[in-house]
Amino acid sequence: MQNYDEFILRAQRIDPRAPYPVVHQAVRIALYDEYAARSFYARVAEAFGARPPFANIVRSEEQHIAVLLGLCERFGIPRPLDPFPQETNVAPTWLANCQRAVNGEIANVHLYAYLLTQVAEPEIRQVFQRLQAASLQNHLPAFRQAASAAQAQESYHAAHGIPPQQAYVRHGPLSDFLETAFSQLGPHAGPLGLFSPLLRRAHPAMLAGMVAGGAGVYLLKDGIGRHRKES
Repeated sequence: MQNYDEFILRAQRIDPRAPYPVVHQAVRIALYDEYAARSFYARVAEAFGARPPFANIVRSEEQHIAVLLGLCERFGIPRPLDPFPQETNVAPTWLANCQRAVNGEIANVHLYAYLLTQVAEPEIRQVFQRLQAASLQNHLPAFRQAASAAQAQESYHAAHGIPPQQAYVRHGPLSDFLETAFSQLGPHAGPLGLFSPLLRRAHPAMLAGMVAGGAGVYLLKDGIGRHRKES
């Protein structure tokens, strides 16, 4: 079953010839777009685990939807049906989904800018401005940062013959931390980067032993060096 104004909702444009008030169209368009964002972010969280920024921003989308539903009740606007849980797909890589989220948040900011030119009611304008600010100031920077980190991680693993789909396989906190650190260092990783293929296949307990052993050797040598200087 489709919404009676499905074409307007998909086009995200007010139709002055439609038999529905402009205010109704604007709120329903905004709500429909928030539905789409919520479904996409939730699907990514399901596919890749409850990790930021998708896992926390999907909760923010729930709040946006609740605010817009409040406007529907306040102004007597019928709630649009939400078809996105059945039709939303995600990309196979974390990077592609982060990039899609960046584009989606930019489009959301532009959508609210357009809707604000169509609506004069102060209460609705205030809500639109607040939601637009949340996308611009919070969601967009978070997804841009995630996309940048994902680009570094996938590029780093690709340089070692590891496909993007495997760049985010979890191996435990320590191994994941080392991988992320090496990917962020990029060309500055130096000789350490040569060990990445071994590290990502090593058992976390072995990595912990390597780190603990290295720290022990460092502390031992440091203590001997200080003792010699003092004597």
